[in-house]
Amino acid sequence: MSLPSLLLVDDSDAILALERAILSGHYALNTASNGREALEKVVRVQPAAMLLDLSMPEMDGDEVLKRVKADPATADIPVIIISSETSRAEACLSLGAELFLSKPFRADELLSAVENALQNARRRARAGSMALLRLGVGGLEFAIPLEGVRQVILQPATRPLPLGPGYISEFFELKGQPVCVLDLARRLEVGHSESIEERKLVILEMDGVQLALSVDAVQDPEEYPASDIEPRERVGGTGHGHLRDALVGMLRAGGRPVPIFDPKAFATQELLREAVDLLRPEKLERSA
Repeated sequence: MSLPSLLLVDDSDAILALERAILSGHYALNTASNGREALEKVVRVQPAAMLLDLSMPEMDGDEVLKRVKADPATADIPVIIISSETSRAEACLSLGAELFLSKPFRADELLSAVENALQNARRRARAGSMALLRLGVGGLEFAIPLEGVRQVILQPATRPLPLGPGYISEFFELKGQPVCVLDLARRLEVGHSESIEERKLVILEMDGVQLALSVDAVQDPEEYPASDIEPRERVGGTGHGHLRDALVGMLRAGGRPVPIFDPKAFATQELLREAVDLLRPEKLERSA
C-alpha cells in the first residue's frame, strides 16, 4: 500500500531537510521552495496534506493558503502552517489552515500535527459518505444502503407463501423464524440472469421484520464518499420508472451511474407484517 503524500513548502533548505528527516518512512514527500512552485505542485501532486511556511520569496504562505482554499480542486487538502510568526496564527486559521505549528518544533510535534491533520481530513471525508451493497438482477445493477443488511446467503429451498403479491410468493426459515423472499426480478419486471441455485438472498431487517431479497449477484460492500453520491433531488427523471419512490440517489463512481434504492420501499411494512402473520404455525396448518 502506498504511503500518503505530503507537500513540504519552505524557502529554507535546512527546514526542508529537517522535515524530510522526520517524515520520511512515514509519508511520500514532495518539496517546494516558494509559493508559486507550491501552487503548481499542489494541483499536480494532490497531496494528502501541505506543510506551509509563511514568509517566502515571490509569494507569502498566507497568499498560497488563500488560493489553495479558493480552488475546488485543492480546497479539501489540509494545510499545516509551520512558522515562527505566531502572531499570524489566528489569521491563518481563519483562512482555512488546519493547524499552526510554531518553529522551532520537535520531531514528535511534527509527526503529531501531520497525523491529526490527516485524521481530521478523513473525518470530514466520511461525513455524508454512504456504505453501500451493490446488487445485480438480470441486466440491472443498483445499490442499497448497508445499514439493515444482516447477511448474504445462497438461496435455499423455499416454500410457497399462502397469500401475497407475485413478487413475494415464497418463504424459508432462518434460525427458526419465517422469512419472506422478495423476488426483485419480478418486482422490476425483468428476467433473472442466474439459475435459482446460483442466486443470492440478501437478508434485511426493517423495523423488526426480516425480508430476503432474491438477486443474481452481490459485490463486496464498500463505503463511498459524499462526492460520489448524487442526491435524489439532483437526479433527473426521478418521477418515472419502477420504484421511483425508493430512489435515494445515484452512485457515480466509475463506469455507468448506479441507482441507490431504499429497500424499505420494496414492500410496505403492512404487507410484510401480514405475510409474517400468515406464516405463524397455526395458520400454516389451516392452509395446508
